Amino acid sequence: MKDMNGSYPVAGLLAVIVGVVALAAMPGAFATNWYPGENIKQGDYYRYNLCWTDWHNCTPIEIDFWVKNQTSDGNGWNLEMVAIDGSIIQKGMVSIGTDTPDPTYSDSNIADYSNVYKNTISWLDAFSSKTNQQTLGSPSWGRTGSVGGQSVTSMGQQPITVQAGTYQTWIIGWHKDVDNMIWIAPELSFPVKAIVYTDVTSGTPPPDYTLELLQVGNSPTEPSFMNVQSTATVGVNPNCPAPDMVNDATQGSATTDSGSMIISYRYSPSTPHIGCNMEWRLAFEKTFDQSQKYSGVQYDIFTVDSQGHQLDSVAQDSGRTSLFAPVGDDDLTIILKGTTPVSNMVIAALGTGPVGTSPDTSLAGMINLTVNTLPSFGGAPSQPSSAPTQVPTPTPQPSAPSQGNTTQPTVIPSWVKNNAKWWSQGQIGDDQFVQGIQYMIQQGIIQIPSTQQGAGNATQQIPAWIKNNAGWWASGQISDDQFVQGLQYMITSGIIKIH
Repeated sequence: MKDMNGSYPVAGLLAVIVGVVALAAMPGAFATNWYPGENIKQGDYYRYNLCWTDWHNCTPIEIDFWVKNQTSDGNGWNLEMVAIDGSIIQKGMVSIGTDTPDPTYSDSNIADYSNVYKNTISWLDAFSSKTNQQTLGSPSWGRTGSVGGQSVTSMGQQPITVQAGTYQTWIIGWHKDVDNMIWIAPELSFPVKAIVYTDVTSGTPPPDYTLELLQVGNSPTEPSFMNVQSTATVGVNPNCPAPDMVNDATQGSATTDSGSMIISYRYSPSTPHIGCNMEWRLAFEKTFDQSQKYSGVQYDIFTVDSQGHQLDSVAQDSGRTSLFAPVGDDDLTIILKGTTPVSNMVIAALGTGPVGTSPDTSLAGMINLTVNTLPSFGGAPSQPSSAPTQVPTPTPQPSAPSQGNTTQPTVIPSWVKNNAKWWSQGQIGDDQFVQGIQYMIQQGIIQIPSTQQGAGNATQQIPAWIKNNAGWWASGQISDDQFVQGLQYMITSGIIKIH
């Protein structure tokens, strides 16, 4: 503003200059346009740990990709993509566009994972694209697709640290019961981090998808972490009937052996073939009101022999310790590994808790099913193998004293190995393990040779060799009988009480 003499006061000019300089020095003071895939170039690579609710109920997987070159028409990029999903590794080519980085082509073996990428890593292209760019500081990017969709907006700036490093980010998100947030670093072509929740009408919303950037960079040649081979994919015979939950299904429900919950189930086909697809729909319900379900249930489906010994585990087939039902129900398709004319199956609720953690076993329990089965196509029935993998013999440990009549049978359901593994790795405490084993012996779930009850107390220290044996048994390095020696020792020492 001029003074009365028509000149600009020096102090005023200095204030304006200082203000402009200070504003210009503020990082991100002027928000820039951004869209997924912006500034992507040949040689860029990204590694993510992520999950998506439509892929195994948000069980974490890793997706990595490297920008190999441009597509032949110059309108996109060819990515080498690797997915690490439990014990499954798949590598293939995926082509993406330049306006939006959604897949335009995927090798068949990687197609499911490129769809996960589309619905997580590149999801914001539904709001911002090369031809419809949004500003990172914009108060309105659009609305979510849910009923009465929430306004997607800038939620401000925040420094964020992930495995790939520390970044100054803008947060794009919305609030509905909880904050849904996606962290964007303007210099990167894809998000740094995200936590987006499923839209539910009641209760705590489970994650719809999460992601975290593990590594980012540029390399003219394939990065070393991409140098992997795809694991073999298990196919089914083309003669296998497709599951039909409407016209060809069996359903039922039962209370778990521990009385902790009711497990309702439906499977199709009603008489499945060994080696063919079998679809399951499960619900883990409260005993006092079956319309209410337990959240965060970790579980597994086992095939067992007539003595209760594990022949197959659906979770272990995929390289995981458990399956997961975040809101108390699940729908999954397995390849049946069983016996004919019937397969003995166990649905075991291992406990509750977030995926990837040691579960709270207070609600653990199981139900048993007998499923009528048909032979596999192409010959004799496909039988699961119960033979343990050959591994080096562990270093011998002190043996427990002989415990009475060892000619009696030892019967331990192999799903108990999960607890033994978690205990040996320190993921559950001594008390939790002892209480669980004690309960299963009392209920007859574990049957061991007759053992004299000791008069010790449950607070005394458990010898290290017993925990070592538990770990070796869980990994198949020692037999059931060798593991039982540890259980018998704890009984005679009074650590485990049998009433």
